[in-house]
Amino acid sequence: MSFLRDETYTVDDAVNAMGFGLFQVKLLAICGLFTISDALEMQLLAVLSPVVRCDWMLEEWQVALITSVVFIGMFSGSHLWGSWADKFGRYPIAVMAATWIAYFGILTSFSPGYIWLLLLRGLVGLGFGGAVQSFILLSEYMPSQYRAKILILNSVFWAVGSSLEIWIASVVIPTIGWRYLVAISSLPSIITLLTIWVLPESARYLAACGRITEAKKMLQHGFKMNGKNLPAGKLVRSEIVPRGTIRQLFGKGYARTTYIMWFLWFATAFIYYGIILAQSEILEFHKVCGAAAPAEEEPMHEKCHCNLLSGADYTSMILATLGEYIAIPINLLSIDSLGRKWTLAINFMCSGVFFLLVQICTTRVWLTVFIFGVRAFASAIFNTIYIYTSEVYPTTMRSLGLGGCSACARIGAMITPFIAQVLLQKSLVGSLWMYGSVCMACSIGALLLPYETRGREMPVS
Repeated sequence: MSFLRDETYTVDDAVNAMGFGLFQVKLLAICGLFTISDALEMQLLAVLSPVVRCDWMLEEWQVALITSVVFIGMFSGSHLWGSWADKFGRYPIAVMAATWIAYFGILTSFSPGYIWLLLLRGLVGLGFGGAVQSFILLSEYMPSQYRAKILILNSVFWAVGSSLEIWIASVVIPTIGWRYLVAISSLPSIITLLTIWVLPESARYLAACGRITEAKKMLQHGFKMNGKNLPAGKLVRSEIVPRGTIRQLFGKGYARTTYIMWFLWFATAFIYYGIILAQSEILEFHKVCGAAAPAEEEPMHEKCHCNLLSGADYTSMILATLGEYIAIPINLLSIDSLGRKWTLAINFMCSGVFFLLVQICTTRVWLTVFIFGVRAFASAIFNTIYIYTSEVYPTTMRSLGLGGCSACARIGAMITPFIAQVLLQKSLVGSLWMYGSVCMACSIGALLLPYETRGREMPVS
């Protein structure tokens, strides 16, 4: 490479020269544990709702609030964690977030009542506002040649966590109860906490702060693990600019990108968590077309619509969740050949089509297929938009940019339980058309993004 003959080189040059090796595999494995923990906690919201509704005789809005409060916590923490990460580093914030999630996740299983459950789940959500730092750290050590593909493969961990949670729920809830499920779901967070200490700080962040000696040390560690030698030249000191300010997101030509990205992130969470929650609600109450109506319940059960998931319902949920594995080859084929913008647009469009198909009166098999389709393309949207966002914003405001987008996503996630768990009870067709319409609008919005980041080096400032 040409920079090896020069007197200076940048972090981007060094990361590209480092290539993909044992160092990146270690990062992928540890950050993957973080992703599995996140997936288990998120999927828990869908399988927890039916049993808590029955145990505490809750109404629809109370069940929806259990989900919304998690995302209220995530919304509250996204900007805060993101700003701290741009000021103090990715690594310490990732450690703090992992500790927070593990602690309050375990405490949730001891909730004595509904209000305590809301409070503790909200605190878990607050911790997940900082969980995104593990993804940023992973992306900043990936060579540009492999970045998109490896970050897509990282979504395997999310799919594993999602399907694992449903399987655990199908075994634990009917036997020893939901409190044990909550405790078991927190175990990956504890394992993550035990392994996250070996993560390095981001060399890009250190260089952007002017901490060149520390950045070089981190790069040297990576080169050594990959069996290569650090370049003999001098690592260039990045220009020190203000970091972690909202004004940056709306300057230097990023205003249009920020507005569109905020809308797309809002919609991404709205539809993704919408199908997760709607799936269990459809199976719990609407069942499938032509299915016999549930037997008459006691008056209190009628008030809270108590109707636990059956073994067949759990099976349908597991099969539909496998759609998230399909998202991986879809994105691997399209994200570099078609580009990030077109990949987003196509995935949004296909998600909308499958949302509308769910309303068709059909058998359990076809209902599972349609939900499978939504899960596949909605998951593809999530990992594509993560990649695009980490590539479009420079190092000096990458955490804040992703944190701001994440905050908008949490607003969408706060709202979606009242569509998927409240409106859906009154109008299945109305809720599905709402999701489908949002998907179609976002398909157009993705094409209006001003930058295509395919093949583009990650900007520094």
